[in-house]
Amino acid sequence: MALILCVETSSKNCSVSISRDGVVIYTIEEIKDSFLHGRKLHVFCKDLLSKCGLNLSEIDAYALSIGPGSYTGLRIGTSTVKGFSFVFKKPIIAIPTLSSMAFSRSSMKDVLLCPIIDSRKGEVYAAIYDNNFECILSSHPHVLSPTSFSKYLEKNKILFFGTGVGKIMEYISNKNAIFEDNFFPSSKYLATLAEMKYDKNEFSEINSLEPLYLKDFITNSSKN
Repeated sequence: MALILCVETSSKNCSVSISRDGVVIYTIEEIKDSFLHGRKLHVFCKDLLSKCGLNLSEIDAYALSIGPGSYTGLRIGTSTVKGFSFVFKKPIIAIPTLSSMAFSRSSMKDVLLCPIIDSRKGEVYAAIYDNNFECILSSHPHVLSPTSFSKYLEKNKILFFGTGVGKIMEYISNKNAIFEDNFFPSSKYLATLAEMKYDKNEFSEINSLEPLYLKDFITNSSKN
């Protein structure tokens, strides 16, 4: 039973929520191509707490979408949550971004779930979950091709959703592929998983906590 501040900055969506006992009570989020997380995140947190009549000192834990995703966004989210944790001596709950995305669609039956996050040209980050929310293909950088996920598409319908769906649609035409566009990771999807981890005392160590990049940072012209 906890009051948790949830932070999601892995994509263009700068998103914060407060949940009580695993249920979201308020969310503030904004999707911008310009990735203004550095300017917006602390403002959103302040506004969110004000809307809920709370202070940071009253929060029991901080849930963080740990990645993969935007390198800059993940660094901003991680440093913000680590700062809160250090000042107020409250635990951090790290949740893989693809896992929270899959959980948001876990009520769907008779399909596998493949959350997709855009990466570099011709690549996405992906994972596959079954109807029981069991991970059957771990999070990984995936180089797209016409045979992408063909092993799973042979016998299963797969829902592809997330910020990399546009890329996937360029390569996959299998009749078992289902696409959901305009889906972004959100802090709302962290709440239930965060409560479950809180009840089990599954907290991250502040000194060793790092974003889940999945691959090394390479400087290029991308906003990511």
